[in-house]
Amino acid sequence: MSEEVLEETDHRETSNKYQDFNKVKKVASKNIVSMLKDLHDFEAAIETENIPEIYRIYKGKLHKELKETSNQNHEIDELLSTKLHDKFVERFPFMKYVEKISPTIYYYKIGMYYRERATIGFDASIPEIFVLPKIDDEWQHYRPDNRELLEVIEQQIDNLDAKIIAAEEEIKNLEKEAQDLSAKKEELSHSKSFFNRAKTEEEVEELNKQIAEINKKKTEWLPFIQNKNKSNQQKEQLMRTYEETRLKRAVVTKEYRFINQYFGSMKEMNEQIQQFLADYLSPKKGELDK
Repeated sequence: MSEEVLEETDHRETSNKYQDFNKVKKVASKNIVSMLKDLHDFEAAIETENIPEIYRIYKGKLHKELKETSNQNHEIDELLSTKLHDKFVERFPFMKYVEKISPTIYYYKIGMYYRERATIGFDASIPEIFVLPKIDDEWQHYRPDNRELLEVIEQQIDNLDAKIIAAEEEIKNLEKEAQDLSAKKEELSHSKSFFNRAKTEEEVEELNKQIAEINKKKTEWLPFIQNKNKSNQQKEQLMRTYEETRLKRAVVTKEYRFINQYFGSMKEMNEQIQQFLADYLSPKKGELDK
C-alpha cells in the first residue's frame, strides 16, 4: 500500500474519531444542560412550594443522584408530607392526626369516639390516601347491616345449652322409666308361683331387655352431663368471642356513622378523597377547589 493511501486512510480515521467525539460532546452537553434545567426547575418548585411541579420533576425527570442528594435527610419527604397534611386536614377537618409512621406516612382517625383508632393513612411519596388494610377488612367483616356474625354465635350458645338441658331431662326421664320397670320386675318376682313360673320368667326377661335398652340410651346422653365442665368452657369461650365481636361491631358501626355523617357514604368518601388528590396534584394551581 502506497504512502498516499496510508495517509488518506489515517486522515479519514482521524476525521471519523473527531466527528464521533463531537457527537459525544454534544450529547453530554445536552444531558448536562437538561440536568441543570431540571435542577433549576426543581429548586424553583421547592422555593415556591409548587407541589404538583415537585412531584412531576422529582418522580419523573430528576436524575437519581440529584434525587438522593436533595433528599439525603428526608428534606423532600418532610416537605411533601407537611404540605399534604396541611391540605388534608384543611379539606377534611374532622380527620384527626394520630401518628407519624415514617417521614412520608401519616395515620388519622375519623372524628372522636369511644375506642378511637387510626383508620386512614397517606403516603406522601406516591402520593396516595388509603384505608388501613386491617381496618378495611373489619369494615367489610363487621358491617353494621350484618348481624349474622352475632346470630351464629348466639345459635351455638343456645345449642350448647339446649344439649345440656335436654341431656339432663332425658336422663331424668330414663332413670324414672328404669325405676318403674325395676319395681314391676320386683313385683313379678314376689308374685311368682309354681303354676305361673314360666310366664313370669318371660315377663321378667322382657323387662330386663327394656331396662338394658334404657341404660343404652342413658349412656348416649351421659357424656353431655359428665363433660359439663368442658361444655361450660366451650360456652365461656363462645361468650368471649361474642363480646369481642359485639365490641368490634360497635366500633365499626360508630365509624360508619361518622363516614355517613361527614361524607354521605363509603362510596362518597372514596370519591371525595380521590378528588382531593386530583385537585392537590392539579398542574394548573396545585390547590384544592373549595
